[in-house]
Amino acid sequence: FKKIREATCAATEMCTAAVTNCIIHAYEGQVQKIEIFCRREGQKLWVDVIDKGVGIRDVAKAMEPLFTTKPEKDRSGMGFTFMEAFMDEVTVESQVGYGTVVHMKKTIGR
Repeated sequence: FKKIREATCAATEMCTAAVTNCIIHAYEGQVQKIEIFCRREGQKLWVDVIDKGVGIRDVAKAMEPLFTTKPEKDRSGMGFTFMEAFMDEVTVESQVGYGTVVHMKKTIGR
């Protein structure tokens, strides 16, 4: 029981870090509305973070290390690549003028 609980706790902390990262990036992009949808099926947790912002102009590069849309003085280099370290899968969909959806999947409860 203890090992399962520790694994679940670690997975929860990783998911929290990834979702928080999405929210911070949306907030910094002056997004007015952020929605978070979660679902669990067995040992899989899916989280979608949806913002109704300006979108990412070059979404094909969004998962590259050091990619950012921020001005040079505000760059941290963490971005979406940071989330890949915590989640099993991360994909980004975005349309300029409509917003961005970040899909994440994590196996929990191992």
